[in-house]
Amino acid sequence: MNQKEKWAVIRTFSKEYLRGKKKQRTELLNRLGYVTGYSRKHLMEILVYPPARKPIRRRRSSCYQVVFPLLEKLWVISNYACGQRLVPMIPVYLESLTCHGEMKVGKRKKALLLRISSATADRLLVSERKRIALKGRSRTKPGTLLKHQIPIRTWADWDNTVPGFLEIDSVHHCGDSPSGEYIHTLDTTDVASGWNECRGHLGRSERETTGALEVIRQRLPFPLRGIDFDTGGEFVNYHLIRYCEEHKITYTRARETIKNDQPYIEQQNYSVVRRFVGYQRLDTREQLVILNQLYEKLSDYQNFFQPVMRLKDKIRDGARVTRRYGQPKTAYQRLLEREDTPEETKSELRERFLTLNPRKLLLEITRSGRKLTKR
Repeated sequence: MNQKEKWAVIRTFSKEYLRGKKKQRTELLNRLGYVTGYSRKHLMEILVYPPARKPIRRRRSSCYQVVFPLLEKLWVISNYACGQRLVPMIPVYLESLTCHGEMKVGKRKKALLLRISSATADRLLVSERKRIALKGRSRTKPGTLLKHQIPIRTWADWDNTVPGFLEIDSVHHCGDSPSGEYIHTLDTTDVASGWNECRGHLGRSERETTGALEVIRQRLPFPLRGIDFDTGGEFVNYHLIRYCEEHKITYTRARETIKNDQPYIEQQNYSVVRRFVGYQRLDTREQLVILNQLYEKLSDYQNFFQPVMRLKDKIRDGARVTRRYGQPKTAYQRLLEREDTPEETKSELRERFLTLNPRKLLLEITRSGRKLTKR
């Protein structure tokens, strides 16, 4: 007999116990003690004041249950984004997927999807959500050459910038062993718009790093005006200084061991590179080709279909810190909203957006990631 059944028995015989005489109460206590296992003293107390029956609460079914299959599909296409990042992108995903014939949505279901809140989306998806938290080790070692000759720029200096100033970092694909030569990823993100570009290169030589930066510079939809990096030896060298002087690129570095000086790129190292490529060792030319093909698709997926939340202000009241974030937007949306973005660039971005299918991009990225694992 479980606890719920015991309480039901006590409530049933409570009135009989209160109305009964001494002999009847004694017999009732003996029987209930045998059935429930309670002591006589305890039974004498709870029969006088029996536990109240809890009201039956029936959960009302949500009107959004009818669109759950569609919401789940959009959630997968968004790469399992949280509700705050998923909901603002639902109109964009619906437009793109409908245009490419990937999804058919009726008027009623479309209206429900467009008015759903982020909290409701998270509540509906809570049973399906699975998070994988992998932690890797940093392989970047500080370079001492020229370090004190390069000006320092902190996170506070990035306010009101125009597109073209990038934070850059190197991601190592060495697996569990840093020995030998292996592939690195040059990860870059634009501070003003959030535009992200990655490029793989074999080894961490000055020439390979500069070559990867040149490919990224050609792919950016705006001129490269400046780079900011940590004190890694692959960045602190004469070769990169000459490259920046030749192309008139501002050359600054963050303070050593202080990651808050590069908040934009630090969050991208996991959410972009590690999330899609993982932590396995990559050390062959064949893998490098596959990795750069993945990054070409990932550039379109990340910049056109993955919104980024930016911190608007931070209010400190004693030990309590309140952070307020702006509306999640993609890099593509931020560039279209900027008045300093040329109309020609905006037209090119709009035409490029119309050719992109987020579901197809994600499938191609996933396939490339599986090829890397098999090699």
